[in-house]
Amino acid sequence: MRKLITAVAGTAAAALLVAVVGPAASAAPPGEIVFADEFDGSAIDRGKWAIHSNAEADQCLGNKGNQQLEWHTWDALAVGGGVLTITARKNNPQPGYEWSSGLITTAQACGHEPANSFTVKPGDYVETRLKLPAAKGFWPSTWTWNGNGSNEQDTYEFYSDNHRNLYLTNHQSGGGSCTYESPEDLTNDWHTIGQQLGPDKTRWYLDGQQICEQGAYDGTGDALILDMFVYSAIPPEVTEESMQVDYVRVYRG
Repeated sequence: MRKLITAVAGTAAAALLVAVVGPAASAAPPGEIVFADEFDGSAIDRGKWAIHSNAEADQCLGNKGNQQLEWHTWDALAVGGGVLTITARKNNPQPGYEWSSGLITTAQACGHEPANSFTVKPGDYVETRLKLPAAKGFWPSTWTWNGNGSNEQDTYEFYSDNHRNLYLTNHQSGGGSCTYESPEDLTNDWHTIGQQLGPDKTRWYLDGQQICEQGAYDGTGDALILDMFVYSAIPPEVTEESMQVDYVRVYRG
């Protein structure tokens, strides 16, 4: 995550990002589903997800050093009608934190691992169907974390002050990144965002169309993470905002 923050903030590194302005090939998710949450119940499944992550420097629940304003809580996560709603609120959940919001992870959870921990493997296809937040100041993402970030994969990052851009990054050495510039406002409707995690190439898809291709991925031990961070570089002007997730699935050939 940190490499892309610098680029988005407007430094010279932004010029190195590859802009993809049109869709390419379609993709059918390969293989069988090895992990999924359809969010069909009435509460988050704690057998699949934890809210602690060792990617978060402050008690595994917050990370102000990564331009995040939020403290992660279970209360930020609501399930109903087949949808997970992640809500950020300015409600002072923890000393030093004005905002609460949600991060859920399948592993690398600081000793709070869910009963059915899961990690991705090279060749997996990660797919999320979601509705992104519209108010500025929020930074949702689907990504992976192996404990030190050396293999991190960003299926997408979205900064809600710009409704058209998705930031797609393979942080592994020799990986690479793209900025996808949508012709439409991405907050107006539901979208499916997918990433093929190598092994030879890493490819990203929006609504079934390829939008980016970068280098190989051969990571191990990577947890799958979904979050809605509150972005300190462009802080919100509202006191509450939500995003929705219809499902997250991982296919393996």
